[in-house]
Amino acid sequence: MGHKTPADSDTISDGKLTELLAEAEGTTAEEIERGAAELDIAPPEEATVVDVDVDE
Repeated sequence: MGHKTPADSDTISDGKLTELLAEAEGTTAEEIERGAAELDIAPPEEATVVDVDVDE
């Protein structure tokens, strides 16, 4: 039936996100893509889980 959840309506494509970031930063989408390519981001399955107690 094609029922959309609230999360579906809030989802944007990578391309659209890049365009929005570029506009907000006063730069081009190409510069955003180049900067992102330079970052070394590990996939979530390789992340280290750290327990932080925020009550201290």
